[in-house]
Amino acid sequence: QSIIGPVETAAAETTEQFSWKNVPKKILDYVVSCFVPAIPVFSGAGMIKVLVILLSTLGVLENGSTTYTFLNTIGDGVFYFLPVIVAINACKKLGLNPILGLALAVVVLHPNFSGLGAVENATLFGLPLNVIDYSAQAIPMILGVWVLKYVDKFVTKISPKIISIFMISMLDLLIVAPLVVLVVGPISVAATNFFFSLCMKMMNWGWLAVGINALLFPLMVLTGTHNASIPLIIQMFATQGFDPIFLVSGLAANIAEAGAAAAVGVKTKNTDLKSTAMSSAVSAMLGITEPALYGVNLRMKRPFIGVLAGAFLGGCFCGLIGLQAPAFATPSLITCALFVPQGKSVLLGFAAVAVSFVVTFVITYLLGFKDIEE
Repeated sequence: QSIIGPVETAAAETTEQFSWKNVPKKILDYVVSCFVPAIPVFSGAGMIKVLVILLSTLGVLENGSTTYTFLNTIGDGVFYFLPVIVAINACKKLGLNPILGLALAVVVLHPNFSGLGAVENATLFGLPLNVIDYSAQAIPMILGVWVLKYVDKFVTKISPKIISIFMISMLDLLIVAPLVVLVVGPISVAATNFFFSLCMKMMNWGWLAVGINALLFPLMVLTGTHNASIPLIIQMFATQGFDPIFLVSGLAANIAEAGAAAAVGVKTKNTDLKSTAMSSAVSAMLGITEPALYGVNLRMKRPFIGVLAGAFLGGCFCGLIGLQAPAFATPSLITCALFVPQGKSVLLGFAAVAVSFVVTFVITYLLGFKDIEE
């Protein structure tokens, strides 16, 4: 009884404070939370794939050998079982038992379920069953766990306490798993394929697509919506092995922040601003753009226009030379060589950094700004 009281009170307060204006923000927060805790693992696995490519290029590792295949499996495994990772993080975000989410995810990854795809006119409870390959799919579990939250809440209320230890999880899985494979999965996979096809069409724009995304990137950082691209990036890694748009445009945008801040540092007469600008420029070159964005460029207004212009032109250049990200890595001077496709000179990565920096520096310097007095 002492536990039930505060929960009911909190629920009542939440209902009173509910606003439709907060819905998009909450949805985005939930989706991003399903990925962010696993980004270090995605980065590590992606770098293993980069290492395999590097060793293969240098002739240290034979392409197709057992060692080559095993190391590639280490890099690919985390993406193949992406539904499991997403389900666990989603449960943590929604306050559910993470093992329950794991149990739901492994159902759709089980070989027996995949084998049903070979059955002609497969049905489940008399309804047509569309057997989909859920490996490397994130959205089905994001929506599936969201449904699981409400089913679990209902089942917990009706389950007798004496048998709740198995009854709750049993009913949860018996209700939600069929819903996922019959309704949630097919709809979410169709939606994922739609958005992914848009990305593929955007790739047909070539260098212009990277330039436009680089232009939008600083604005997305300001609104916190830049993380919305994480599911698309991971989907690209899982399906084609690289991202030719989002992280590449992030490289141009990050270096543009550095170029604009450096221009402010060179031109200002204010010693405090000069120190802040130059240090934040170095930080932005290393992939940490917040000091340059909030402390210098946005604060001085015109330099932020220089960032947008420089990011667009730098992004177009990155697209023209064909940069692509093979793994999750913070776009920066340190990682720019990783963005160069196999068989091309790593100098292209440094050329992209140089062009983005110099172009933004010049534009910002020429635009000028209202200096701050000492």
